[in-house]
Amino acid sequence: MAMNLPTLGGKQLWADVFLHAGWRIQVNVLTRHHRLLDERDVRLAVGSFAHCHDTFRKLALEREVRPRSEHLVLLLHGIGRSKDAMAPMAKALREAGYEAHGLNYPSTMQSLRDHAMHVEQLLDRVQGAQQLSVVAHSMGGIVTRMLLARDGAWRRRIDVHRVVMIGTPNRGSRLASVLLDNLPGTTSVGGPALTELHTQRAHELPPLDVRFGLIAGGRGDARGYNPLLDGDDDSYVSVEETRLDGAEDHLVVPQGIHSVLMMQPSVIAATVRYLDTGSFLVPGSPRPPSAPK
Repeated sequence: MAMNLPTLGGKQLWADVFLHAGWRIQVNVLTRHHRLLDERDVRLAVGSFAHCHDTFRKLALEREVRPRSEHLVLLLHGIGRSKDAMAPMAKALREAGYEAHGLNYPSTMQSLRDHAMHVEQLLDRVQGAQQLSVVAHSMGGIVTRMLLARDGAWRRRIDVHRVVMIGTPNRGSRLASVLLDNLPGTTSVGGPALTELHTQRAHELPPLDVRFGLIAGGRGDARGYNPLLDGDDDSYVSVEETRLDGAEDHLVVPQGIHSVLMMQPSVIAATVRYLDTGSFLVPGSPRPPSAPK
């Protein structure tokens, strides 16, 4: 039965497991029941996945719900956030012609493997996409690495175009390590995935075998914002922690603050440009200077 009600929050409890033109089916990671949301996040059905999907197919036919492009861009938020944090980026990418949508995943409730599994389930069910790109903020970039290391059925029918990681601690997070080592109960707030960001576990993270670019934020000097971190940083992640071998491009954004880095107009413009061309900057434009080490 369609309920036509807005959701009441609880975004840390829900994982997107189906996506089509902004409509989504989510699973509650505690109760395991599903819900169908339209592109405005209005709840239209609850129950089993089969029931929600049957409701979607009926309504999608009635309302002529179709993707705008065969190039799907998924946007993955960081720890403790939701797809809403990626809304400005998604809007710009849609205006550039991509079928771009933020995903919700319960970042403080499950492991990196669990998060990657949910995104894999979603991609296995995607219809109408020929290419995939991913734009990820912070821990969302690590989830992306875990996802692309898996052998999902979707990899045999959808080509991966490019990946952009924004403020992602690819070499592990010094800040997470300090909290985990000194504050008992940190995982009760940050969740089990936080332990996997410890610098001592960075070697466990899989490499990327696709084209990717990296964006880091910083203050523009050798000290950065956070005295707990070495070198320049965005207050949570140092510039050096964002680095990953094999990147096509690496951009350091001056006055880049971690929590809003993915919303900065310059970062949004650079991301769109990179997906289009493989470079964050307009050809011939000066690159922002890196902070001295």
